[in-house]
Order: sequence, then structure tokens, then C-alpha cells
Amino acid sequence: MLSLHFNKEIFINALKANKNMVTYLSTTSALLMTLIIHGLIQGNLKPEFFIYAFIVSLAFYVWAVVDQKYRYKKQNTSTTE
Repeated sequence: MLSLHFNKEIFINALKANKNMVTYLSTTSALLMTLIIHGLIQGNLKPEFFIYAFIVSLAFYVWAVVDQKYRYKKQNTSTTE
């Protein structure tokens, strides 16, 4: 039987280091897995769906990065005033 070992410390350190990238990768993989399962059940799996899902995930990642930079900039300007 295949045994998967999951090191919690590595995952926690990755979350602390780069939250946006971990969130992006988790969301993208979950979205793609949902598409695969749905496509297998419905029988209408098309490659375009994966491209759309990747584009949407990328848009959310860009949104998170821009939001984080804007909040950081806003916090710095409000503390210096």
C-alpha cells in the first residue's frame, strides 16, 4: 500500500513564508481536481475548462498580491502621519 508522509513543519513554514503562493497553489489544485471529478461524472471534460480555471486562479493570485502591497503601503503611510 502506498504510504504518503506529510511533514507538518515544512507546510507550516511554507505558509508563514509565502501565504499568497501557498493559497494560490492550493486553490488551483483544488479547482482543477473539482473540474476533473465533475468532468468524469458529467462526461463533458474539455481542455478549455482547465485553461479558464488556471486564468481565474492566476487572477486571484494577482489580486492577493496587489491587495497585500496596497495594505502594506497604506499601513506605512498611516503610521508615519
